Amino acid sequence: MNNKTILFVLLSLIFGVAAVFLAQSWLKTNTETFNPQASTNVITMATLVPLGTLLERKHLILTPMPNSVIPETAIKTFEGAEGMVVKHNLYAGEVLRSERITTKGEGSTLASLITPQMRAVTIRVNDVVGVAGFLLPGNRVDVLNLFKRGGRLQTDVVLANVKILAIDQRSSNDENKPKLVRAVTLELNLDQAEVLMIAKGRGSLQLALRNPLDSTKVELAAINEAKDTIDSSPTSAAVKPIPMVSKNIIQVSTKTNSKVYLLKGMQEQVVKVSH
Repeated sequence: MNNKTILFVLLSLIFGVAAVFLAQSWLKTNTETFNPQASTNVITMATLVPLGTLLERKHLILTPMPNSVIPETAIKTFEGAEGMVVKHNLYAGEVLRSERITTKGEGSTLASLITPQMRAVTIRVNDVVGVAGFLLPGNRVDVLNLFKRGGRLQTDVVLANVKILAIDQRSSNDENKPKLVRAVTLELNLDQAEVLMIAKGRGSLQLALRNPLDSTKVELAAINEAKDTIDSSPTSAAVKPIPMVSKNIIQVSTKTNSKVYLLKGMQEQVVKVSH
C-alpha cells in the first residue's frame, strides 16, 4: 500500500466522522425545536355550542397544543370548564378561554350573561320597532324616541350602541333568520335605564340596528330635557309648595279648576277663586 492510498483512506475517515457529527448536530437542533414535550393540554370545543349553554363534558375535548400558540386565558382542565355558562357562540375546534364563559349565577341563565354593573331592561316591540324581526341576541342598536313638543313631532336619539341580551325568551342567536318578536331585552346601566323609561313615557320608541363593526359615537338627547318635557305636560299635577310661615304650620295649595285647596296644619279649607 503506497502513501497516496493511505492518505486517501485517512481523508475519507476524517470526512466521514465530520459528516456524522454534523448529522447528529442537525438532528439534535430540529428535535429540540419540534419536541412534543413543549406542549400543554388545553380544552377545545367538540362541537358548536350556542350562547347561554351550560357546558358539559360532551362539549369538551382535552387537546395538546404547542405552548407558543396557547392563549394566556385558555382553560386547561375539564373542572375549570364544566358547569360554566357560554357568553358567546363557541365553535368546534376553538380553544376555550375564560373571557368566553361565565360562572352560572342564581336564577335564570340570562342573569349570568349580564355584564357586572349592568342591568337587563325589557321593552315591548312590534314588527316595525323590532327592525322587522332581524334583531338577534348580541346585536347592537341605537334607541330613538318620537314624541310631540309644542304641537310638533320630534325625534331624539336617547341611547346609542347598546347590546341586545335577548329577544322574547331567547338569549342565543343560533337562528340567523328574521323572526317577529314581542319583546327585546337590552343591557343598560342604571342611568341608561332611567333615560329609556323617561323616553318610553313621553312617546314611542324605535330601534335602529347597527353594523357590528360600527362604533360611531352619536350625540344623545340630554336626560334633563326628557324630564322637563314630562313635567310640563298638561296631565301633570300643578302642585306648588308655599313657603312655611311658622315652625308649626305647613301651607300647601293645590289649584284644580276654580277652587284652591289650602292645607293649614291638619285642617283643609276650600277657597273659591273668581275668574
